[in-house]
Amino acid sequence: MESATPAPSLLVVDDDEGLRLLMADQLREEGYTVETAADSREAVARLDRRAPDLLVLDLKLPDAEGPELIARLQRDRAAVPFIVVTGRGDERAAVEVMQRGALDYVMKDSDLLARMPAVVRRALDAVSRDRALRAAQAEHRRLEREILEISERERQSIGADLHDNLGQQLTALELMCTLAKEDASAYPELAERLKMMSRMLREAVAQARSLARG
Repeated sequence: MESATPAPSLLVVDDDEGLRLLMADQLREEGYTVETAADSREAVARLDRRAPDLLVLDLKLPDAEGPELIARLQRDRAAVPFIVVTGRGDERAAVEVMQRGALDYVMKDSDLLARMPAVVRRALDAVSRDRALRAAQAEHRRLEREILEISERERQSIGADLHDNLGQQLTALELMCTLAKEDASAYPELAERLKMMSRMLREAVAQARSLARG
């Protein structure tokens, strides 16, 4: 029996305890696994233990501004997808973190809890599409390498066939023409034709060797 896909994990970071708990409860009702943190220090500690699928980050924390925390996280560890929660008057900071890679933002107003699930779902969909795209690109690169390796093996095989089989057969034919030319010395016209055939075979041998090297 196949195991069920685990619920996406979220980390909600907000210094307002009441709002933090309300957001966490709302998101758990949507089926997500939710952890919380009250400040940047606690958030970093939780990120060190386990990276969530999505970080929900308040822009105003007591020990760090949102943009500062995002810059620190992006500098010190692998990127974690995130959205931001911002109050009125913080639009400039929201724009800054959007430029730093935030997937979306939600305003702290009376509709926050109602809008939060849709914003999180939209962000997680974007994360899923991005991961699928990266996986497809990685598979594309793998197939390209495999095709190149196969092409190289075929090239070497063809080169070996040209050198070891065709080249040797042409050389043997050239030698036979040379011997036949000596036997046909009493027949000048036949000897001349054998001489021409011998020269053409030498040229063919040279061409086969050149192809084999290429």
